[in-house]
Amino acid sequence: MSIAPPGPGSAPLPLATASFYVLLATLGLFVVMLLVLRTYHPNRKRGLEGYLEAAGVSLAFLVFSVLLVVAIALHDPEGNRTSFAAYETILTGYWLAFAIPVVTVGSSVQGRSRGAIHWLVPSIVIAVAMFFVLFAYYYAGH
Repeated sequence: MSIAPPGPGSAPLPLATASFYVLLATLGLFVVMLLVLRTYHPNRKRGLEGYLEAAGVSLAFLVFSVLLVVAIALHDPEGNRTSFAAYETILTGYWLAFAIPVVTVGSSVQGRSRGAIHWLVPSIVIAVAMFFVLFAYYYAGH
C-alpha cells in the first residue's frame, strides 16, 4: 500500500472542533502557569527549573501538535486520507496521552541519572512509532 503525501481530498479538517479547543486550552494552561510562576516568583531559579523539567516535554508535544494540526488544516481544509489520518492521530488525543508520559519518563530518568541512563532517545523513538501505529489505524479508515 502506497501512502500519498498530504493533499486535497474529501475529508473535512476543521479547526473549529472541541478537540482542537481542548488542545489549545491545554497549551494555554501551561503558558499561564509559566507566566504566574514568573510573575509571583521572578527570582526563583529552582522553581523555573522544576517547571521546565516537569512541563518541558508536555509543552514541546503540545506546541508541535498545535502547529501540525493548524498546518494540515490550513494547507488543505478538505484533505486526503493522509491528511485526515495525521489530523485524527493528534486530535483524538490517544497519541498525546501515550507519548507525553513515555517521553517525560525517559527524559526524567536520563536527566536524573545525569545522562548515565540513556532513555530519552529510545522514548522518543517509541512515541514516534506509536504515532505511526495510530496514523496507520486512521489511514485504514477506522
